[in-house]
Amino acid sequence: MQPKDRLGRRRLLLAAATIGLSPTARIAAALDPNLETDGWREMKFRDKPQNRYRLDSDGSILVESRASVSVAWRDLRADPLRTPILRWRWRLERAVPATDLTRKGGDDRSLSVYLAFAWVPERASLLERSVRGILSALAGQELPGRLLTYVWGGDGRADGWFDNPYLPAGAKLRVLRDGTAPLGVWLEERVDVLADYRAAFGEDPPPVERIGVGADSDDTASEARGAVRDFSWSPT
Repeated sequence: MQPKDRLGRRRLLLAAATIGLSPTARIAAALDPNLETDGWREMKFRDKPQNRYRLDSDGSILVESRASVSVAWRDLRADPLRTPILRWRWRLERAVPATDLTRKGGDDRSLSVYLAFAWVPERASLLERSVRGILSALAGQELPGRLLTYVWGGDGRADGWFDNPYLPAGAKLRVLRDGTAPLGVWLEERVDVLADYRAAFGEDPPPVERIGVGADSDDTASEARGAVRDFSWSPT
């Protein structure tokens, strides 16, 4: 194994050991029971306070993050080869400070939308296979494969798709809205998941298995409040 590979493997193992995923945990104070009824679950992180997720009367998911971090997710099957366009609307009422999203321990963001894809072992690198085995053991269940994250946040320095600093193999981020985006209004997003996956990983995507929403404010001990709604897939 080359020195670079050993360094990457150590980084992944450290991330797996410190994240401590627990996606099946039911925390009544953090996740609205109405969201649970709709199939949403919360993925929390070891020794980190959790966000709060509420279902609003208009169907939107309200996300409140106070020096905390977690992800609400649900199963959602989609084939980007047939329906590559994903749309949603989101609104931010309060934003975390601008951060360097490429830096571990300093990557707070106000809102995120996550897409988790089916696991395709023959396409995965050795590093991806190694860390996935550890994370699956920690989570107590089989996890999806690669991850794309669309972000509202950052300091404007990150451009295009870049590595998740905690999981530098198989997980990519892209900033859609930064600190210049207006607060208090609904903004509509349209992303081409097929094109985005190709740009991030250099190949066609497998099916999507899960979608998630979250926020991250623990590093800056700050607060974010926002909402997400109206996810939909279409051919164009």
